[in-house]
Amino acid sequence: MFKNTNTAKRADLRKKTSLIDEIAYSNIDIQVCMVTLAVFVVLLLSVLSIATAQNPYML
Repeated sequence: MFKNTNTAKRADLRKKTSLIDEIAYSNIDIQVCMVTLAVFVVLLLSVLSIATAQNPYML
């Protein structure tokens, strides 16, 4: 079905001393992560602001 039959396991033998090394090796795009985090924070804050708003008909 697919022509890609490379099943060899990949091992990184370099010494990783920090999280930045892990991110650089995994090819994670930092900008995409930050945009996703910002969207989640905005959605969370909007839901919290609606949930904590005072109800004028409560009195």
